[in-house]
Amino acid sequence: MATADFPAEVEPTPTEQRQDQRLASLPEIYRQKYERLALELALGLDDADSVFERNGYTSEQAVKLIESPAFVALLQRTTEEVKSSGLGFKMKARVQAEELLGHSYEMATDPYTSGAVRADLIKWTARVAGLEPKTGEGDTKTSGGLTLSITFSGQAPQTVVTGREPVLIDQQ
Repeated sequence: MATADFPAEVEPTPTEQRQDQRLASLPEIYRQKYERLALELALGLDDADSVFERNGYTSEQAVKLIESPAFVALLQRTTEEVKSSGLGFKMKARVQAEELLGHSYEMATDPYTSGAVRADLIKWTARVAGLEPKTGEGDTKTSGGLTLSITFSGQAPQTVVTGREPVLIDQQ
């Protein structure tokens, strides 16, 4: 005996059969997955009517879903997760950055915008795009500067001041 959810050659276990029966007895509204819808509503990037419409719900279907205790519980849990993780702020900032990218480009390429503003926009764009050079932690190499080692025979150690800190020159 095979159910519609299993191929004819694979016989479901009694546990799987019971689960199929439970799912079949649930109203249709509870058999679908609503996590994405709840996440979109919890983020609040758009008004609820637009979110429901984008996901293919009529006004009546949306009202029925909002009145569903299971969906309300899912929405509350998702909202708490969004608030506690800071995801809402990050997502809104990301959307805002996407929207402002066109304005940033216009300002960065406008010859009448001040040079300092244009330079900041270029740096910001490079940073956001991941084009900045990476600096490694614990990297002891320095860029630029001069390292000079001089050894004098028979003289006391001398201190040479470079651009950063005094360096003690030892005769050994």
